[in-house]
Amino acid sequence: MKCRIQIQQKQATLDVKRLILFKNCQLVEAHGRSGQTYYLVFHKKRYINTVKVNQLNPDSFIAKAIKLGLIVNSPHHAIDTLVNQQTFSCIPLKKMLQSMSKKLDQLDQIIIITYFDQFISQEKIINLFIECFRQHRRDGQLQHAFQVLSTLKNYQPDNQFAHDMLVSLTFQGYQVHEREMFAFNPLDLDTLESIYQSDSRILERSILATVQLLKKFSNHYWQLFLSTLDPFPPSIRAATLYEMYLQQPKLINHQPFSDQLLMYVDSKRYLKILLEKDFSHQVNIKTFMSHLTQVEQNTHLTIFTKHQDQFIKRIDSFPCEEKEVVTRMVVESALKYKPIEDILSWLDKFDTPFYFTKHLELIKELKENPDSQAQLADIYQYFNHFAGAIDCLKWEIELHPNNETLYKKLISLLKQNGQVEEAEAYQQQIIHQIKYS
Repeated sequence: MKCRIQIQQKQATLDVKRLILFKNCQLVEAHGRSGQTYYLVFHKKRYINTVKVNQLNPDSFIAKAIKLGLIVNSPHHAIDTLVNQQTFSCIPLKKMLQSMSKKLDQLDQIIIITYFDQFISQEKIINLFIECFRQHRRDGQLQHAFQVLSTLKNYQPDNQFAHDMLVSLTFQGYQVHEREMFAFNPLDLDTLESIYQSDSRILERSILATVQLLKKFSNHYWQLFLSTLDPFPPSIRAATLYEMYLQQPKLINHQPFSDQLLMYVDSKRYLKILLEKDFSHQVNIKTFMSHLTQVEQNTHLTIFTKHQDQFIKRIDSFPCEEKEVVTRMVVESALKYKPIEDILSWLDKFDTPFYFTKHLELIKELKENPDSQAQLADIYQYFNHFAGAIDCLKWEIELHPNNETLYKKLISLLKQNGQVEEAEAYQQQIIHQIKYS
């Protein structure tokens, strides 16, 4: 997954690595072409700024977010929600602070500033908290003042000023409004889920459900996750599910996850998943055949060389006709690259005899016989091995240069194989021979 940032007049495309949810902040970590690390900073899903971090301060907000927050790797539909098809401006912090003051209340501004304490001194941020607290207290807004103190205490747990004021009689009995902020250290997933559900926080629910599913599959979190994934296009669903599978392969053991994943992934990934040793679900015959038809020859060759045992197991319940069709697909690809002896040996491991095997045995018998190349060409054509058939016909023409039928067959095969210029050359050659014969 990619995203774009703009620094002054220049744009850069970054590789998105992960999304970190911590309190009301979403951090999208992305890397530049030379390995530089950037963080796109969001507050309540609203983009704030992008910062480049060379070396992370272990006491910074970003470092705490990575340690204590909820993290999903890219690609993920929550990340797509934040960064899809957008270019994000990277502006100087001073300009950022000036623009914030016009749009947000004072405490929200300070909370956002804490996200950038990698670059702004914590002493300055603490002073902003204290100044905000005193302003609310002077105005008689004690609930707001209490909220500022609680936020300061949460930001810097050992802050003596916040501690002393909170234990004073003035603020006894006041309650924190922003429960979400305090549910990350220690992590309280039940509280977070309750908040995200009541506020219809789809992005946050998707992250929470993903984290929980990667730890342990449960139907509750699967349904929660699925409700957030369903509105997205199939490509995003496939990318999200496959990334989760890569992180936690055991998810494939659960039928609901397996069904969704196999429904959306491309043919190559579908076959890769099905041919893993631990895959234990029933295989849909039509779907399997369709995907096997759509993949390139390299995938067939991988099945031939590395996954024969799994392939045999997966097709074991297929009717004989379908079993022959899918096995022949693999054999046709292998025939172009592997010795005929290897292919026949490979087929020996199947319990079911295949009709096409007799044609392969005939290839073995005829391949070195110069008088049987035309017959061999027909067999290769039967297996859609046009290159092999063409070579046989060329050899036969060398032995029988005046055989017009051989030329016509060769020209037809060359055209089928996309070798138009060579076909035309042979066409001219046969015209010349007919003319002067």
